[in-house]
Amino acid sequence: MDGYKLLLERCLNVKVLMVLLVFLSSFAFYSMMFMKSPLITGIDGPYYLIQVRGLLEGGTLPYGDPPFAFYLFALFALILGDVTAGVKFGVSLFCSLSVVPMYLLVKRASGESYGGYLATVLLAFSASFVRMLSDFMKNAVGVFFLISFFYLMHRLAFDGWSLRRFSLAVASLILTGLTHILDLGVALLYLAVYSIVILALNVNRREYAKASGLMGLSVAMFITATALYSPFLFSDYNKILSFFEDLSSVGGEQPTIPVFIPHPRGPRLPMSWLMLALILLAGFLTSIYEWKRRLKESFAQSIVMTIIGASLGFPLIPIMWLWRFMLMEFIPSAVILSHGLTEFRRLLKGESLPAAVTAVGCLSIFIIQSVNVAASVRPTISYPAYLDLVDMKGEIPQNSVVIAPMWIKYWVEFVDGVDVARKPTVDLWSSYSHVLVLFDRDRPPPFVRGLRVLFIGRRLALAELQERRPPG
Repeated sequence: MDGYKLLLERCLNVKVLMVLLVFLSSFAFYSMMFMKSPLITGIDGPYYLIQVRGLLEGGTLPYGDPPFAFYLFALFALILGDVTAGVKFGVSLFCSLSVVPMYLLVKRASGESYGGYLATVLLAFSASFVRMLSDFMKNAVGVFFLISFFYLMHRLAFDGWSLRRFSLAVASLILTGLTHILDLGVALLYLAVYSIVILALNVNRREYAKASGLMGLSVAMFITATALYSPFLFSDYNKILSFFEDLSSVGGEQPTIPVFIPHPRGPRLPMSWLMLALILLAGFLTSIYEWKRRLKESFAQSIVMTIIGASLGFPLIPIMWLWRFMLMEFIPSAVILSHGLTEFRRLLKGESLPAAVTAVGCLSIFIIQSVNVAASVRPTISYPAYLDLVDMKGEIPQNSVVIAPMWIKYWVEFVDGVDVARKPTVDLWSSYSHVLVLFDRDRPPPFVRGLRVLFIGRRLALAELQERRPPG
């Protein structure tokens, strides 16, 4: 009876209720964003449906990718009885749960629940996070394990060695790697930078050196084992080599144009250079203030997150890599700003109104930006176009390939169960009996003269290329 009473008292704790409120609010916000359409959002949205259906029907993944998030989505799909609902629910749940380790990390490092509350809102209602979870869903799910790893490493540094704590940190790191390669990369960057800072601060140096060394050994064993025994699922490791190859080409014969110089190519960055510069400046100034006050825990997180933020937004990184890296800036931004606002509140020594106005202003900017992003999130096809894909399935001959734009590729694969190519090549006719082309019914493709129309729907049309080679 005493145990139940203690549990009830903890659940009614104001701190727990505040974090629970942010969790429920963010879960409702994400769910409402997904509920605007019965279809999954983003270009990659239907890709997750293909992967989960492959697990449920055949026990395998059609595409090689770190598998853990897909197993989670498959579990929710089984419970809810629908693949799309399972993916939407799984993404919303784990992204909302990310506020828990974020609260624990910032509360512990800053020494105040106030900073933890700010960090949860800055994380949950970040425009970049909303953009990520609406399309790069596996990347977004991995954020929960990534921030859990940050928190556990911080505990290992300042509380000393603990087998239980170390085991949980290893588990968090491995689950991060089993979820998404970019999350794993940020985790390793954090481990390297944080270890340097902690050893330089001489915080439990011997015990932490032991923990970080064993952590490095654990991740090396994980990467080696997955690369050797599951190369299909972990082919993303090749992206690491590709990134360094692209990075080394900067400054060569054809240097990459720095993205802060206006140029027509490349996607719009998820964060402006001005906002990133201001956040990094806040991180630098906060770090100096905490260093002077000998706040080692706060300083460690502030300076490490500032370095990580600067690394992710390094302007000479090739544009296609930089876009994805800067999408992760919401994590160091949430930590930096929550630390900065907490120290600003302390600095005022009881003058709570200016601190409250500053915090509300900062949170309001983040929330308004996230609402704007959520309002723009939608599937890459309309519902009538989706129904066209359903209706045309019976018109597709056996052993066919469909030429379709990249933005609809995964929808064609998911709905019609057929291979997709981006453009006609001679090799297609040697591999398939029928080469089909999918296009907007009101805008037939200009590069084809002879078409045998197979289907005309509400928005889309399907035809077969009669020639055995691309025209021209």
